Amino acid sequence: MKKNLKIVVWHFSGYRLDEIERKLSKDEDGEKNDLYFKLEDWLSKTENFVVTYFDEYYPENLKNVWNPPVVLFGKGKKSLLLKRSFSIVGARKASSYGRKVTCEFSKKLSNYFVIVSGMAMGIDSIAHNCAKETIAILGSGVDVCYPEKNRGIYERLILDGCVISEYLPWKSPKKEYFRERNRIIAGISEGTLIVEGKLKSGTMITARFALEFGKDVFCIPGNIYNENAQGPNYLIKNGAFLATGPDDILDYYILRGVLYDNC
Repeated sequence: MKKNLKIVVWHFSGYRLDEIERKLSKDEDGEKNDLYFKLEDWLSKTENFVVTYFDEYYPENLKNVWNPPVVLFGKGKKSLLLKRSFSIVGARKASSYGRKVTCEFSKKLSNYFVIVSGMAMGIDSIAHNCAKETIAILGSGVDVCYPEKNRGIYERLILDGCVISEYLPWKSPKKEYFRERNRIIAGISEGTLIVEGKLKSGTMITARFALEFGKDVFCIPGNIYNENAQGPNYLIKNGAFLATGPDDILDYYILRGVLYDNC
């Protein structure tokens, strides 16, 4: 714990990842400032944890993206970070079609993956609720439930799943945090399923991050007259994988050998 706290203090003091790595190689001592002691107290609660880039629990997929988070704060089951994950994201104002599709995919895919999403209203909430094991990446600190309407999901995740964030636990949500959160959703996952989303939306930001990171992007085709279908339909036209059932995704990963040992 002391090593992780030392890294956290360096990180929030402005040191870059490569600079922290050099400090560790020299076995330098860290400053025990107010932040150190505040986090030491926070970590005394059993459900709270912190994982750094150099930790055995740090998700390997995140090490392969640009600007990986140096620190992840969490509540819940830290062990889920070591499991293979797949993200499902979409519109906050989901259609009945989108809701049905999301639950079907989340239920089936969670037999093979930990389902990752952003705990937003709509598609994200359904993905979490229908999954067996799930991780929420927050656009706030992990002590802050946002939106408050998802308090039930948040509390269930702390008991049976996991919530993580790169921000200090007590930080309130900010607009820019959600964009940065989306890169973690994309980066931690083997692939991402886009259910519904407008062309200009957080959902499409996540899709772009996934493509930039070389991840697999799957999309649910939608009604051409539905504004929330514009995002996935556009991605399909530009090379994303069309998915009309969970088996489309599972078969893809079986053929690639990713799920060979789990089937």
